[in-house]
Parts: sequence; structure tokens; C-alpha cells
Amino acid sequence: MEPPRTRARRNDRPGGRAPIGTGGLVPNTGPLASAALLAMLELYPREPRWFVEIVLDAGPSRFQLDVYAEEWGFVFRHADRVSWIRVTDIPFIHGRDDHQLLTHVPPLREIGELIRKLEAEHALTFVRTDVTVRTTIKNGDAKFREWALTL
Repeated sequence: MEPPRTRARRNDRPGGRAPIGTGGLVPNTGPLASAALLAMLELYPREPRWFVEIVLDAGPSRFQLDVYAEEWGFVFRHADRVSWIRVTDIPFIHGRDDHQLLTHVPPLREIGELIRKLEAEHALTFVRTDVTVRTTIKNGDAKFREWALTL
């Protein structure tokens, strides 16, 4: 005879998702999204701790995308306001969210949609051909620059 349950498990809820390690996936999880981006770009770092920083400028405004092995996030600076969002197991505010972007965090693979939305809302054009890329991934610069053109 099974002992009575005192509370429902997350997997038992209709439409519920299990956290990593319990049989399911959280759709916006940082490490999974970061790994998926590398796989999409056919990049396979040898070191377990790697990073890429992609900076798009539009005059005094800036969008910086940071992708690490264990998380990803972005910083948007415009008109003396800043939003800094990080995604580990869930998206969260890192310091400030003056632009109220926390509720608009897309999956990493769709970050270009957010960038285009910000350009439209704030009458900006980020210069994708003059992107700054820093990465520890060998031969990653060119692939990240090429990907940045699509954002």
C-alpha cells in the first residue's frame, strides 16, 4: 500500500513541467539555451567554462548579450535607463529593470525578436555590421559575428 500524498508533485499537475534533473525541461533554462546556441552554430568548446559577449551599439544606446556555459542574459541601456536580465533556471533582474523587460524575456534562440522590438519602440538601429564580440571559444568570433547579423 502506498503512503498518502500530502502535496502534489509538479509533474502531476496538468501541463506542469519538471525542473532539470527530475525528468523534464524548463523551456528557458540558461545552460540548455547556451548549449543549444553553440550546437546551432556548430561550436564545441573544449573548456567547460566558456563565454561570449556580443555588443550592439546604436549611438549612446547599447544591447549586450552575454552567454556563458551556465547562464545567459542581456543588458539594454537607453536614455539613462538600464535593464539587466539574467537567465539561470529562470529569468531574473540583476540590479535594475528600468525598461520593464523581465516579462518579455524570449528564449535565447529568439533574442533577435526582442532586439528588433526594442529598436522599433525606441526608434533605434543597432549596427550589426560593427558588432563587438569577445569569446573564449576558439574560432568562435566569426560564427558569432555572422549570427549577430541575423539578430
